[in-house]
Amino acid sequence: MIHSLIHPARWLATFCALFALLILSGCDVTNDDRPDPNMTASSLSRYNFSAEGIQEFYVDGVWGSGVGIGSGGGSVCCVMIPSKWHEGLQVTVEWRRSDCGGVNENNHSKCAGMKGDWPMKILKKTVPIEPYDVLDETQVFFLPNDEIKIYVTNKSLWHADHPSKLLSKLGDIDQQPFTDAEMKRFMEP
Repeated sequence: MIHSLIHPARWLATFCALFALLILSGCDVTNDDRPDPNMTASSLSRYNFSAEGIQEFYVDGVWGSGVGIGSGGGSVCCVMIPSKWHEGLQVTVEWRRSDCGGVNENNHSKCAGMKGDWPMKILKKTVPIEPYDVLDETQVFFLPNDEIKIYVTNKSLWHADHPSKLLSKLGDIDQQPFTDAEMKRFMEP
């Protein structure tokens, strides 16, 4: 005689009930953690054309590293960007930069000779993303006067078809802090 607590039919019924409960608990329609199918991960790169070093920056809360004066490139993963560009598309950029008064005659930071902690400035700005057709790398341009431009492109910075038109506006210059005249030419449509 089989005891009623260990009867195979009872175990099977209990197992089926627990399994059904487990399956149904996965069907929570209030789950807001599902990824948005209209968003895609994009690598995040940076270029600094300002006269202050960028210690670190974030795009919509995603860390993007730091970038020295007149340098850039490289990338980190990833910021979520809409698969298709639309009017009014923007991101929030937060950054911490040096506040040393620019560069000296050798294009080196005026912070270089300072002892101890450099003066810093923390900024936050919501900026538009320039129109894009193909989702690829998100490029953050740090410009003089704490201006920021965001491009999403598969073109390198110096490519003739880069959406910034940097090459056609400024020619084949070394990456460096923009002069006032270069910044004015760059910002022209």
